[in-house]
Amino acid sequence: MTQKQSQDESAASQRPAFRRRLWLRLLLAYLLPTAVIVAATGLIAYRAARLALEEQLGQELVSIARQAADGAARPWIMELAPGDEASRTYRNLQQKLNRLRESTGTRVIFLFDEKERALCDSENRVPIGESVPWLAASRTELRDVFQGTPRASSLFEGHDGKPYMTGFAPVAIEGRFRAAIGVEGSARFFEGLLDLRRTLLWVAASALLMVILVTLLVSRRITGPLRRLSAAARSIGAGELHREIAPETADEIGLLAATLNDMRRSLEARDRQLQMMLSGIAHEVRNPLGGMTLFAGLLREELVDRPEALGHLNRITTELDYLGRVVNDFLDFARKRPLAPAEVDARSLLDDVAGLCRPAAEKAGVSIAVEGAPLGPVRWDAERMRRVILNLAHNAIQASAAGQTVVLAVEASEGGVRVEVCDRGRGIASEAQGRIFEPFFTTRQQGTGLGLALAQKIVAAHGGRIDFESAPGRGTTFRVWLPREASAAEREESWPAS
Repeated sequence: MTQKQSQDESAASQRPAFRRRLWLRLLLAYLLPTAVIVAATGLIAYRAARLALEEQLGQELVSIARQAADGAARPWIMELAPGDEASRTYRNLQQKLNRLRESTGTRVIFLFDEKERALCDSENRVPIGESVPWLAASRTELRDVFQGTPRASSLFEGHDGKPYMTGFAPVAIEGRFRAAIGVEGSARFFEGLLDLRRTLLWVAASALLMVILVTLLVSRRITGPLRRLSAAARSIGAGELHREIAPETADEIGLLAATLNDMRRSLEARDRQLQMMLSGIAHEVRNPLGGMTLFAGLLREELVDRPEALGHLNRITTELDYLGRVVNDFLDFARKRPLAPAEVDARSLLDDVAGLCRPAAEKAGVSIAVEGAPLGPVRWDAERMRRVILNLAHNAIQASAAGQTVVLAVEASEGGVRVEVCDRGRGIASEAQGRIFEPFFTTRQQGTGLGLALAQKIVAAHGGRIDFESAPGRGTTFRVWLPREASAAEREESWPAS
């Protein structure tokens, strides 16, 4: 992992995690209450309709059961025994029950005694004298029935998967409730309820779909301008202060855009004033420096026979040269000039830098090697990119010990060109690695701290990036990736995003 990547990950870890999408939160804010309201309303409506239909069905079945009980209240029914199914008495009773069943549209009508044994069945489902198995689920209701109170069972599901209910009525024999009639109702009573449930589900689904569509539309109207404002804020943070931010809406988001635009104008004005101030200071300092350098040269001719005085003069001249470099660095850093891209060969650029650095390298006992084949022409600002590579090469020479080699390499990478400057010197201290691109930060006694900051600024202006790997005692490798054609040829240099 490169140092730049580790810095980005560290910054990302310190940044709040904005992972919750605004449109999703808006969707949930609208959808959840609506879903709860629709579901609750539908459930209440369905429950009320179900209870009403259950009550209606129960009353109808009980009424039919009472009618059947009146017709079956004969003492001889208690004398029916197994095997009487073929008797005329049994067939007459069964015919009466069947006629009533057909006229009322019920499923089955059956007669049973207080021990839940079958006496007569319109469908011949249970022989005389055998227990009626489905009565076990209605014993609570049957206790009331055999005390003289007609009751209806709870709703139950038949073998065909449809809902049914049974109405019970007591049969009085000689003043005692010794038998009862059961009338089982069919599902036709619940067709309206099933239709209602389907209607409620359709309405609920339509309402929720409408909420989703409206929420997505509203959220896009909100999040779209916010995303563009976020991109504009990042551009301002990257130093692109010349782009106007036009408010897209007339609400609070539009107010935010207008406020952000006012901030951009203020920063642009302050940046312009700062550039003018720095340029003015640099020019005011450069003029006296030029004069001092001129007079130092004249003084050198007069002190040719005074070695001690010449030594002091050399110290003064060295400091004047250093001040001149500081002023030039300040001017280059403060000015914002458009790039001037032109066709250049990247390998030739490295050869030029190697030639410029070779005297300083030989003085330090360091050799310079250039690696990589010509990659064809690229469109860069050759003067500024030469300065970037030259700065990196000088830093590598200063970090190297005698006998070591500084390697300048170029190769095609990621659709562009990658330039590497590698040394095997002392490396960069761990505590300084996170700050080396900061303006005015330096670890040397004599240094402006603007070299790497200016290099990063120039690389970013080309649409590229710069990062490094370094280990104390094992050397440093700087990598510069650039597109083959500067992506910001008409744009002013700007601060890279931090």
